[in-house]
Amino acid sequence: MQVRRTLGVDTGGTFTDLVEIDSQGRLRFDKAFSTPAAPEQGILNALAALAQSAGIDVETLLAQTERFAHGTTVSTNALIQRRGARVGLIATAGFEDTLIIARGPVGRAGGLPQSKAMDFLHTEPPPPLVPKTMVRGVTERVVAEGTVLVALNEIEARAAIMDLVAAGAESLAVCLLWSFRNPIHERRMREIAAAVAPKLPISLSCEIAPRMGEFERTVTTVVNAFIGPVTERYIGSLQSELAKRGLTRPVQVMKSSGSVMLPEAVAHQAVAVVNSGPIGGLVAARHIGAALGYGKIITADMGGTSFDVGLIVDGVFEEEASPFLDQGLPVHVPTVKVVTIGAGGGSIAWSDGYRLQVGPQSAGAEPGPACYGRGGAEPTVADALVVLGIIDPTTFFGGRYRLDPQKAHDAIATRIAALLGLDPLNAAAGIYEVVTAKMADLIRKVTVESGHDPREFCLLSYGGAGGAHCVDFAAQLGIRRVIVPYAAPVFSALGVALSDIAYRHVRSAPALLEGPTAVATANAVFAELSERAQADMRASGIDPGVVTMRYGFEMRYVGQMNEIPLAWPSGRIAAADLVAMRTAFETLYQQRYGAGTFRRETPLEIISFRAEAVAETAKPRFSALFEGKRPVAAPPRQRKVYMRKSGWIDTAVYAYDALMPERPFHGPAIVERESTTVWLPPGARATLDVYGNLAIEPGQ
Repeated sequence: MQVRRTLGVDTGGTFTDLVEIDSQGRLRFDKAFSTPAAPEQGILNALAALAQSAGIDVETLLAQTERFAHGTTVSTNALIQRRGARVGLIATAGFEDTLIIARGPVGRAGGLPQSKAMDFLHTEPPPPLVPKTMVRGVTERVVAEGTVLVALNEIEARAAIMDLVAAGAESLAVCLLWSFRNPIHERRMREIAAAVAPKLPISLSCEIAPRMGEFERTVTTVVNAFIGPVTERYIGSLQSELAKRGLTRPVQVMKSSGSVMLPEAVAHQAVAVVNSGPIGGLVAARHIGAALGYGKIITADMGGTSFDVGLIVDGVFEEEASPFLDQGLPVHVPTVKVVTIGAGGGSIAWSDGYRLQVGPQSAGAEPGPACYGRGGAEPTVADALVVLGIIDPTTFFGGRYRLDPQKAHDAIATRIAALLGLDPLNAAAGIYEVVTAKMADLIRKVTVESGHDPREFCLLSYGGAGGAHCVDFAAQLGIRRVIVPYAAPVFSALGVALSDIAYRHVRSAPALLEGPTAVATANAVFAELSERAQADMRASGIDPGVVTMRYGFEMRYVGQMNEIPLAWPSGRIAAADLVAMRTAFETLYQQRYGAGTFRRETPLEIISFRAEAVAETAKPRFSALFEGKRPVAAPPRQRKVYMRKSGWIDTAVYAYDALMPERPFHGPAIVERESTTVWLPPGARATLDVYGNLAIEPGQ
């Protein structure tokens, strides 16, 4: 029987991770250093490494691939580095300065860490993505109810487009007032642009972000126009390179909603790709958690540059209403909520002579931590782990990459210990404690702010650097179960491979819940959005017969500014459903804001509706790693690990491949794998299951 393969690729700041699931449910993975200047090269290097370990060539591997799903940072990097297309913006006359006014403090401090956001004296507003010289206004006006008050001046529209093209516009964004209630003028703008500049990419706010909030809608449309050409070129180039090597399937691209899209939709939904990298881990966590019987899951992803935390409750991801892609850039895009801080294996430790700090700066892939021996001189978390004895410099990356412990020691000694009057060993222990405490604080913040108790959750820890810290910060939070999954070093790539194809559309159509038009409005908007989502599926070549529709809406009390999203089982509501809708809203409201906070006497309003078409992908059941053949138990090696409160600790060192499944062992211990190291402090208890997952009880 011919082998069929699913490949998932996640391009991170330090490593490019690759996961393969074959038709028998067998899992294989590998990674290579990322190549930021040419991201596709890192993918090709990872493919070569995986093919070699499988005993085949890359051409055979790709020819047998039925799905190739990809999480990319190209869009994110283009936005952060401001290296996207030169965008021309057309707005309703009189509203050309929307990006500059930027809803006051939201445009100035939104998206910054709290410490910077509160420092108004030293926080400058970011320059708009579109300079004022590339903005044009056109005469037109649609009012809030959707009726046309002033018709579009087509002579002005044509002149504005020609003027922007002459000024060097490489992409066009159109955001007119209340276009989500009536898109007639924006769609006419596209027709005019097609006649004036046929090759000019155009993004319409009525299609990209048909939501209330003029500033957020404009930002979302502009971001899509800014990164759309870059993203489309990259995916096209990658598709071409892989096709030359045997791939016959389209590259599926990961979105921030936790699903993938096909290349046909990339240009029109490029903004949905930004910051999608960490989302794959939550998709994999949901799959693994369900298989192991856990309904409440905290995900903790520690890689080379960042630490990402997400929540899953009964298979549902928490979502961001208006996530910030960067300072002053809130967008209306379906986004799974992942909270990030700069705390990874490559995070740089530094001191002002009084305090020890870790991050958010990172050594990245180039030059990397000092111990990599690639020119890095700054001390990092990875250097501290080497000095403390948690990481063995001779077995890092399966022995393929030998670390330099002397360079790690020297970097910590000169740049931390000397400034604080510490010996290098205690300085390294301090780095470990500071970064671990930062991660514990972030998990506490994410759970408590959403109305949850972290002690009720199982923690899934993944990412190449997470295993060295997860048991310690779980113990600080009172979490009683930690799972380090088999594919932990490449978990986001696994989630990319497991993601479904989905297209979601959202539109604002405010209506009082008990008002006379609520039912009619809901059913009409649901029908419209459902047709758009299914049209996306048809355009991607997917049979509508295999598509599942999901619906929901966002509600709030009249007079409030923030909405709460609710799922709804069908694309229709009846008058009899209104009571159930209020009850569902109040239940979620109390969970989020506390018992007794709901107000039955206050009317509710529906603000937005959503419809999502989902084509579920095949998810093979993972085969047991040790079924029918158990490994021979090997006695652990011994080495010493230093912790500031305990001094040197005699520690058992287990090779992951030599662990016996279903046989518990206790800390202090280290489990070494090719791509990660797991530290079990004293009091912890761990068991390997037959699928290769490490279940840990942190102890006190």
